[in-house]
Amino acid sequence: MAGDRPGTGPRTAVRRERTDLYASILEVIKRQPGTARITRISYGAGMPVDRLRSSLDRLVALGLVRRRELDRFTAYELTPRGQEFLTTYWKMRGYVALFGPPDGSGYV
Repeated sequence: MAGDRPGTGPRTAVRRERTDLYASILEVIKRQPGTARITRISYGAGMPVDRLRSSLDRLVALGLVRRRELDRFTAYELTPRGQEFLTTYWKMRGYVALFGPPDGSGYV
């Protein structure tokens, strides 16, 4: 019966692709006024802080996010390139949805 085995049923976590994770992080940063602290990003993106740190390091290296050292904490802000990534990401998601199966299952 569905839901009796581990990994089945309504509570099964959906594995997100790396680009989806990056987009989630960027959206959280974008929605914060000015800069965003790591705890806020962690809650908003639904990621533990340790995994988030490596993703933020990658986003900084790609030039999508800028790290700012403030008085007592580190904060992050979206760069123009990060905004461009988000714009392109949402356009592509829209195109992919157009080509999805008619039953809405997400599988082609």
